[in-house]
Amino acid sequence: MKSAIVLTLLATLLGCSPNTIHTQQGVQSNNITEISTTEILARETIRDSPYADLFIFGDRVYVVDQQLTIKNNQIGEKLGTIQHHYKSDESFTEFMSTILPIGTEIYQIKNAVHIDQLAIKGKDYYKVYKALEEG
Repeated sequence: MKSAIVLTLLATLLGCSPNTIHTQQGVQSNNITEISTTEILARETIRDSPYADLFIFGDRVYVVDQQLTIKNNQIGEKLGTIQHHYKSDESFTEFMSTILPIGTEIYQIKNAVHIDQLAIKGKDYYKVYKALEEG
């Protein structure tokens, strides 16, 4: 009787553990990986357009906007530089880009209320990138 209670208690504890999966061979660790919405959005963008020109800043995905232009007098504060290139087996990180060279400068646009649009500095020009909407 005592052993039946111990077995029942042990089975209950193992069955309720959030970090285990029962298999025919025994119990294994459950490898649950959390993925950010930024990561999901960036991966979906690349899936839909493998050569997408994007970068990550402030946990947001920014893609080039070919229709918007910007002048030097509209450039605001420097926010950082591209520090990493995306490789398909990596997770996306802050200041990572798919196309922009490492060292490319990222700027806020003057008089912008939100950081939905940013500018990057090329050799003799600035390009506008817009934040993708989640959901």
